[in-house]
Amino acid sequence: MRFLVVTKNNSPMHPGVAAAAMGAMAKWAERYSAEGKFEQMWSFAGLAGGGGIMNVDSLEELDEIMTGFPLAPFSDVEIIGLVDLYESLDRAAKVAGAAAAAMAAMA
Repeated sequence: MRFLVVTKNNSPMHPGVAAAAMGAMAKWAERYSAEGKFEQMWSFAGLAGGGGIMNVDSLEELDEIMTGFPLAPFSDVEIIGLVDLYESLDRAAKVAGAAAAAMAAMA
């Protein structure tokens, strides 16, 4: 299961906490990158935030990983499920075809 994870800072971090929080974030990111859970990870240029593409086996695994996100107290987090574009287009075309057939049958 693949997910786009986007985080944006929502409150200033006390300078006394910032260095430790950044260190914890680096360790968290390294761990899940090394385990192959993050396919990609990045920061936003000029902004306090970033994101990545996670590949996990279950929603429970995603929840466990994100529960340990070190910057959570200072962040808004958005998680969006990802699906293959062509498979999604095929499903949408089938639904549209079924709707068109139903409308034609009612006419």
